[in-house]
Amino acid sequence: MTAGAAATASGVATSHHVDASLNYTPRPLKRGQRSRREVFVFQSPRNGRVVTVTDASAFAYALLLEFDPTVRIYVERPRQLQVTSKTRIDLSFWSERNDGSERFDLIVPATLIMQSTTGSMPLPGKQDLVEIGTRNGVNLTLVTEQELASQLSQIALAYELLPLVWDSGRISARAAIAEQIKALLERAARLNLLSLAAALPYTPNQVRATVAWMVHQGVVHLIDHTPGASDAVLELVRG
Repeated sequence: MTAGAAATASGVATSHHVDASLNYTPRPLKRGQRSRREVFVFQSPRNGRVVTVTDASAFAYALLLEFDPTVRIYVERPRQLQVTSKTRIDLSFWSERNDGSERFDLIVPATLIMQSTTGSMPLPGKQDLVEIGTRNGVNLTLVTEQELASQLSQIALAYELLPLVWDSGRISARAAIAEQIKALLERAARLNLLSLAAALPYTPNQVRATVAWMVHQGVVHLIDHTPGASDAVLELVRG
């Protein structure tokens, strides 16, 4: 189900504008931060805007948020935590779930060294970070790079599907294709992508892109799919 496009390709969302009704907006990166750090820029269908994150671990976690159907919206670098009287660090993400609950995430690097307003600093221990979050009025969730490494298959799948989701935004018949795919899956429970493409009066690329969008929306999911494989087995998400 290979997308055949880089994760920085242009998609349907080309604006950096953030919904003004949200409680948080991404803290802008200064020129020095952009030049000193690895920066990833991509079009986020879930947010309907361009997302800019620093470091590969933040990009990996953003991909997980992007393809989590329980997430309504997310914001990178939503605010800073006051760690000491002179030092602040960026929170990694804020997200709002479909049930209205909110979550603040801080990605903890394996080195336990993080960029702050005064330069590189060693991070406090886990419990100390949670207490610092509480003092800042934040119920903090810590996400370690080791935890991200354990989800590499989901991250790779999201990376593969994202450009296809972009492509689906250009398909005028996307909703109709999705309804026909759902009808076929209601009857067969599981189908592979090649069979779907053969059964529908659309191009294989249109079917593939629509399936990726349906995964993004939480309507279907792929069964034991290996990223990069040409075929995939899918089924409807129940309940």
